[in-house]
Amino acid sequence: MAEFPEKKDPKSILRPVLLLSLVGLALILSAIFLLSPAAYSEKSSGEKTRATLDQTPLSSGGSAAPGVPANVEKPVEGRYDFRINGGQTFYKIMTLLGLPGSEIQNIARAARPVYDLRQLKQDTVFRIFTLDNEWRRMEYRFSAYETLVVEKDGGTAEGVKATKTELPHEEREVVVSGVIESSLYEDGVKAGADPQVMMNLTDIFAWDVDFTSDIQKGDTFRILYEALYVDGVPMSAGRILGAEMVNEGKKYSAVYFEGKDGYYDLDGKSLRRTLLKSPLRFRRITSYFTKSRFHPILKKFRPHHGIDYGASKGTPVESAGSGRVAFSGWKNGYGNFIEIRHNNNYSTGYGHLSRIAKGVRTGAKVSQGDLIGYVGSTGISTGPHLHYEVKIGGRLINPLSVKAVADVSIGKKERQRFAAVSAEVLRKLSGADTRVAVVSPAPSSQPGSEPATSTRRN
Repeated sequence: MAEFPEKKDPKSILRPVLLLSLVGLALILSAIFLLSPAAYSEKSSGEKTRATLDQTPLSSGGSAAPGVPANVEKPVEGRYDFRINGGQTFYKIMTLLGLPGSEIQNIARAARPVYDLRQLKQDTVFRIFTLDNEWRRMEYRFSAYETLVVEKDGGTAEGVKATKTELPHEEREVVVSGVIESSLYEDGVKAGADPQVMMNLTDIFAWDVDFTSDIQKGDTFRILYEALYVDGVPMSAGRILGAEMVNEGKKYSAVYFEGKDGYYDLDGKSLRRTLLKSPLRFRRITSYFTKSRFHPILKKFRPHHGIDYGASKGTPVESAGSGRVAFSGWKNGYGNFIEIRHNNNYSTGYGHLSRIAKGVRTGAKVSQGDLIGYVGSTGISTGPHLHYEVKIGGRLINPLSVKAVADVSIGKKERQRFAAVSAEVLRKLSGADTRVAVVSPAPSSQPGSEPATSTRRN
């Protein structure tokens, strides 16, 4: 019996066609939406961006205001966020909104008593609010708690009003104390101290403690420093007011004395010395000063008149003291080498540098703590490290044996005031027991003062 082909249902033929039509329509509508201003999204570049563009009327609830006909177009509010990075300026931002130069200058002039808009800071946000695509308000937070607000104001001669708003803020004195388990920096940050505070602490005691070799497990520290709190949250750390360290059983104290703008021990002697104990921070000694050391490359015993500090390539090297550069360049087995002559018959040398810092050339003046080069492995070297040597009167000596004298001391006229300041610092420092991972507020003489943070006894 002959078979006839099956007759297709007309609906089954139309179904794919209908489906393709719906998909095509959806794509067209998506393209129209993406090209509309309402679809703009915030970008991190400095181009014109819109974080939000809520097309809602000024009246609450999204409905027309009383007495306004329903067919009247409602005002559109917008917001533009400009992240400052690169070469963005206030003038460029405003030209993106189509403002003429005269109006831009007028706005900048009105804002200048509060903040100079020529000084927009990196990684900050400049925010503009618009109404029907015309600016109405600008906001720029230029500090941790201060915001510039610029608004149109027909009641002023310029037509613009600039004000400043501030978040609740205060300066507090904070005490951080702890026991060193691994390193001063790591344990200090673990205790809750600001990382910059720990770096500043090493600067204060840099003339007495070699943080690359002297720090031992079980050493203790206490720090009293200023901190800025905004809305009850710590935002930034300020000056260290006082500090104590116990290193290998020996106690070191530091008191900031504003009149002399420096740090002094409890006897009023400056902590600043002629030479730093080390030109590197938080690094280890790999080779000591000796009259006979087996050289790993030359394969023979020879004197090693210096200290080798192991550190990764590119680690910054600081000048151990103020003086003048006597030599800067390549010096045989030392590789890139710098020699600095100081004012007290001392000279220091720095070898195997990967590169020498810009401007550090023979004859140049340097100050104590200045960046002079970077750790490397140039010359005869088995790996990245700094060779550091010290001479007195042209004779090489062990850098670890240097006992430099203090620069200045508190004069007799300032002794009484210094004694009062140091006594107050010690009182605040002693207000908290030594603990591991601890942050506590400085003791206050005012009754009812509350702790800035909770503490945990070890």
